[in-house]
Formats: sequence, structure tokens, C-alpha cells
Amino acid sequence: MITCRARGRLRQEEIKPIVGDWVIYDLLTPDTGVVTEILPRRNYLERPLVANVDQVLVMSASTEPTPNLVLIDRLLVTAEYLQLQAVVGINKADLIAGEKGQAMQKLYQSMGYPSFFFSLREEKGLGELDQHLAGQVTVLAGQSGVGKSSLLNLLSRRQVAETGAISQRGGSGRHTTKHVELLPLPTSIGGFLVDTPGFSRLQLPEGLSSSQLNLYFPEMCQYGDCRFGASCVHLEEPDCGVKAALEAGLIAQSRYDSYRQLYLELWENERRY
Repeated sequence: MITCRARGRLRQEEIKPIVGDWVIYDLLTPDTGVVTEILPRRNYLERPLVANVDQVLVMSASTEPTPNLVLIDRLLVTAEYLQLQAVVGINKADLIAGEKGQAMQKLYQSMGYPSFFFSLREEKGLGELDQHLAGQVTVLAGQSGVGKSSLLNLLSRRQVAETGAISQRGGSGRHTTKHVELLPLPTSIGGFLVDTPGFSRLQLPEGLSSSQLNLYFPEMCQYGDCRFGASCVHLEEPDCGVKAALEAGLIAQSRYDSYRQLYLELWENERRY
């Protein structure tokens, strides 16, 4: 490992390296150096700040805590906007998932998102997860208490993150990771996993407008035959193809509810600024 600091010129120009950056550096000693240039970023997330991501692993739990579908959809919209692959991993398969868990898996699979159950406690079902992580820079995201820290510790084979029981009051994990870190995966897998604290309340990407939001819900793009065409926002307008698809059961109610909540959030922000 080589510890580097930014060259004074970069600091003067307020150019700051972030986790995931590719850089050019000069070696000063066998284990220290100075960063001379930050290479162009393919993409980056703002909160938490991380660059050059290939995909997002959206973690949920079959139960304990109850899956937060709005948060999952928020993360999937962000992945779509940034043109990142998204994988939905449902932990705690050793607990009874029930019909709701199976329905959640089926829902996201139907939209093209790889979705599967696994158990970190019993170390079962991890083979498919390894396949999706192999050779990729993967952002780990999801609500508190679903096992993100346990996954980091399992894959790294060392204690890199704190874990804790689920709070009985709020259903969230008592302990959370406090910094962004790029962790190398075992050589048998390859790639990196980015531990990203702060994703439990991820902000939608800057630049995403309320009028564009439906473009990042793949199933809505199939049913955009509306009376008002591209100007339809699929809320109160008559003869809306998306609402007709919702009534026909072609779009899941939970997904439409997430769309409506995120749309109103974006619209309120646009009005404010």
C-alpha cells in the first residue's frame, strides 16, 4: 500500500481526490507518494462521495427490518440515472421470508434487476452474489440493519466494519459505518466493494428533474401512450397510459407509490429553488 497526499497545486486549485479516483502519482519512498493528477471520472456519487462505480448492490432483508421499498426504488432510480447496473440482494434468507419476500424478488426480477435471496448468517446463496461482484467496483447500499457490515466482514475475512443487533424501537441497526472505504475483494472474486455510509437517506442525483423521473422507472417507459404525450407526469392527467397499466396490474402499486413520492420530492425542490 502506498500512502499519498495531493500536490500543492491541486490543493490550491481546490481539486480534491475522492474514493474511487484513478490518479497519477510520483513515488517519494517505497511506501509514500504525491498525487500529481486526477484522471477524468466516468461517474460519481455526491452523498456519499465516491467515483468510478460500475454497479450498485442494493441490499434488503427478507424481514427484520421490514423492507423499505421506497428506499430500494430510490437507489434503483439513482443507478438508472448514472447508467449503473443494479443488483438486488435479499439477506436473512434463514428467516421466514414469506409471500412478501418472494413477491419482492419477483417484482424486481420482472424489471430486469437480478434479485436473489442469501443468508450471511449461514453463508448460503453467496455463489450468485460472487458472480455479480466479480471484477466490478460495486457500491453497497441499503437501509440500516440489513447486513451490509456483515457482508463486508465476510468478504474481506477480517473485521472492517462494526455490526450490531437491530433496534427494537426503530428496526434499524445500532451500529453503522462512519467513513467511505474501497475494499478489495478476495482474489478468487476480484474487484472492489465500496462501503458507503449515508445511503439510508440517499439524495436523488443532482440534475434529475421531476419531468424526467418516469424515464428511470423501466416499466413506465412501456406504457407511455398518454393523451398528453411526453408532458404527462402520470399523476392526475386523464387518459394516462401508466395509470391504465397500474389499474390493469401491469405496474406494481408499490412502484407507482414510490414514483409518486419521489416525483413530489423533486417537484418541491424545483419550486423551492
